[in-house]
Amino acid sequence: MTENTTPKPEDMGGHLDEDIKKTVHDWAENPDESKFEDLDERVDEKLRRRVAGWVGVEEDADWKTIGTKMDANTREAIGGWVGAEPGADWAEISGKIENRIRHGIAKLVRAEPKPAPEAEPAEPGWSDIGAKIERDVRGWIGHLVGAEENANWKAVGDQVIDQVRTAFDKVAKSTKKKEGEEPYSPPARITIEGDEDQPPAVTSEEPIKPQQ
Repeated sequence: MTENTTPKPEDMGGHLDEDIKKTVHDWAENPDESKFEDLDERVDEKLRRRVAGWVGVEEDADWKTIGTKMDANTREAIGGWVGAEPGADWAEISGKIENRIRHGIAKLVRAEPKPAPEAEPAEPGWSDIGAKIERDVRGWIGHLVGAEENANWKAVGDQVIDQVRTAFDKVAKSTKKKEGEEPYSPPARITIEGDEDQPPAVTSEEPIKPQQ
């Protein structure tokens, strides 16, 4: 009898491992009548019956039938999650997933669709989302550098260059001003008086008192 209760996905591997171990153990208990060729068939049958019970098909169903049922179950579950109609194919489901992601991003960046001549309200597309993000980034950088509102990238770039040039000129002028305030003075020459033929010598053992 196939088990009808489907375990959690993370527990399925453990159940299949136990089935394989039990099958191999039963096969090894009768070595006289067991053949190595029979082991693969026993394991295949055991696992196939187990998975068939999980996906809801007959016990003697083949792997193709099991796979088709698994695909249908998965498609139905994901389709229900994204709001697709029952029996929707993967193309429709993937379209629903794409729409959900696109709507979420459009809402996040507050993108608006381009005006359409149709009476029905248009939905923001990926091009609208990209244009909104580009416009926001350009406006943000333009505001930082003092460019006019809705300035294009060329105007923003020119403003950035002007800001850099202005900052560089201020630094250069400040450096020149400091150099002008501190004139260069050569080091003073120290002359030691005494006999030119004799080097300086100590003439007294008493310490010299510092001048007041």
